[in-house]
Amino acid sequence: MADPFEVRLRFTNTLQHLSASTTSSQKAALYALKYRDMDEDLHSCILEQLERNNMNNRANIMYFLEPFCDLAQKEGAASFLDMVRRDIVRIVDAVAPRDGSGAANVKVVRRVLPGLESRGVLARETVVGLEEGLREREVHPDHIGAGDVMGDEEGGGDAGDESQTAKGTSQENGVEERTTPTKRTEGGVEKRNGIMRVDKKVVEQRIEEDRERNKRLRESMWAVGGEDEEELDKMWEEGSDVNEDDFVMAEEEAAERKQAAFFDST
Repeated sequence: MADPFEVRLRFTNTLQHLSASTTSSQKAALYALKYRDMDEDLHSCILEQLERNNMNNRANIMYFLEPFCDLAQKEGAASFLDMVRRDIVRIVDAVAPRDGSGAANVKVVRRVLPGLESRGVLARETVVGLEEGLREREVHPDHIGAGDVMGDEEGGGDAGDESQTAKGTSQENGVEERTTPTKRTEGGVEKRNGIMRVDKKVVEQRIEEDRERNKRLRESMWAVGGEDEEELDKMWEEGSDVNEDDFVMAEEEAAERKQAAFFDST
């Protein structure tokens, strides 16, 4: 029997290195199903990594849930599905926190929730309730830009006053004190006196991963099987009906080919 501590450590390391590639998600899912007898411990690793890592890693783990649940259904590992269903509110709160620090992940959650619903993991009522709660967590979408600054929802109204206090001086009991700005970094988002700034490296990593996901999405749209009949059926269904313009174009192309053949023969 494998050492539970080692299994937990390796699965945590796998989650930390998740990326936009399909291979990394499949590797993590297969590892979890291999040690399904430790399902509760492995699920707790997912929750811990969602609450501790930066917003990019949280998004990767959220995307990972779709293939993970899909594979768990095929392998009959219903316990993983039950735990995801049980803790879905906690998962969403970790990926897109209410304080606005994970506003860039709101779209990620909205993409994954319908997939979990279609797989039967989540009920329609649950998805609708979660999507309604996400509306309050959205901020301006351009905040993801490097160096852009946005106000904290909890302290946004007092952010300007706090920053002024940090730059100035205060007098108490006749003694002049110079205050220094407080700085706190969490999940790749730097918080300074109620103002949040996204780390530049996190932004660049997110751009690359989003580009990779969009690339795979376009590839899947054009993917066809190896059989010619399947490709023909796909073209037949997606093609438009033949009309008079198509006949005119065919006649013009035939005339051009005839003319080209005449010049080649002379």
